[in-house]
Amino acid sequence: MRPLTYRITTLGCRVNHAETRDLEAILATRGLTASGDAPAHLEVVHSCSVTGAAAAKSRQAVRRAARRLPDAAAHDAPLPRVMVTGCYAGTDRVEAERLAGGSSFVVPHDDDDGSHMIERFADAVDTWLGHATVDRDPPATPDASAPADAPAIASLPVVPATPQGSRHTRAELRIQDGCDAHCTFCIIPTIRPRLRSKTITDAVAEARRLVDLGHREIVLTGIFIGAYGHETALRRRQRKPGAEPLADLLDAVAQVPGLERLRISSMEPGDVTGALLDAMVANASVVVPHLHLPLQSGSDAILRRMNRQYGVRDYLEMITRVEETLTRPATGDGPPLPPAITTDIICGFPGETDADFDATMAVADSVGFLHMHVFPFSPRAGTAAARWTTQFVPARTVRSRVRRLIDLEEDPRDGLALRYRRRLVDRVVRVVVERAASGEAGWSTGRCDHYALVHLPGVIPRGRIVATRITSVDATRTIGRPEPAPIPLPVL
Repeated sequence: MRPLTYRITTLGCRVNHAETRDLEAILATRGLTASGDAPAHLEVVHSCSVTGAAAAKSRQAVRRAARRLPDAAAHDAPLPRVMVTGCYAGTDRVEAERLAGGSSFVVPHDDDDGSHMIERFADAVDTWLGHATVDRDPPATPDASAPADAPAIASLPVVPATPQGSRHTRAELRIQDGCDAHCTFCIIPTIRPRLRSKTITDAVAEARRLVDLGHREIVLTGIFIGAYGHETALRRRQRKPGAEPLADLLDAVAQVPGLERLRISSMEPGDVTGALLDAMVANASVVVPHLHLPLQSGSDAILRRMNRQYGVRDYLEMITRVEETLTRPATGDGPPLPPAITTDIICGFPGETDADFDATMAVADSVGFLHMHVFPFSPRAGTAAARWTTQFVPARTVRSRVRRLIDLEEDPRDGLALRYRRRLVDRVVRVVVERAASGEAGWSTGRCDHYALVHLPGVIPRGRIVATRITSVDATRTIGRPEPAPIPLPVL
């Protein structure tokens, strides 16, 4: 019998992609190899259901995986199987089992025994292989006397990375999981309710392994990253006033030898503390001046209905603090360069009026986001907002609002993205090449520290760090040329 193989299809957020690396490591330690284009013995769909569209994509992926399975009659045990993991496995378990077929495995995130999905995935693989599963220790409980290195909540399981080589210059390092904030539109607290954090020691060790595998950039990810090291995402209930575990973690990971760039994923305004900004400044040679700060709405009335932990004033004051702290100094004739801010915005939340949406447009225009992830409200069964059916905004109005926000960003004459990228012209920036050109006449591309995608002429190997002078920008591209001199490390 040929060696057992697997294929993983991953949908959804950065956390899912970070978890996929753990799933791959578990399979590799059990002797499985990636199938490539050939049929796989084990089809894994690491799913998402945060929106209705994401759930639909997960359904399609499970159907495709089931169709791809080779004929069971032609195989000895273990027979080819589909395994569904992730959020869709929790919200739509019965449907996932039906689509995956008989004897499939469906592994949601949290279970009654407090174990983590990664642990139960390993158990499911062992069951499929016919191995006995290993008894796990009971889940950890909060320890108020724990040292500073240990989060106040259960730790995330650690899966050693396997030397499979780096397929991407950027890697996600999952430091936190779970959320109990219960925004009224969000299903996540139902399917990932238990908060866990990776210890600083484990996070640094994983960062070292990722760098050794060839990754030049690491993104710290989590479901609610601001709750790192805390037992709850609700700031008013956090029991460690004055504690700054995320700032401590950032400072520690930034010291990993060989790490060129460190980025933080999505943060809420109340989680961007003075200590965190100080840590970003202290490690400015590695930590990039870019933050993803979800706005969701520019209307206080809508933010309250969403059960967000901030108002518009809080958000704008936070933006001011971030810009005052992280703005890079002027170079040559160029003005100072503020940090890049990206965001998420929901259009058509139940009860959103024209005035509410106009307020969102005004805030977006004022902040000047480099990029906005704009999406229509998607009612998710089990959330409060899904029950407010009498206040649903007409679909045509929602589509119009989505289009207006996208146009605000992408206007070819004066869109928000173009406004920000114009500030890069004549600056020398650090670019990590993510895709090499296919020929000398083509363009290699990579992101600079400020998250703009930069086009460089000719073939430049993936992973190379290039000092790049930005020469021009247009509606869709930021053009640069390599500089012969090494780029000086940023100083704030």
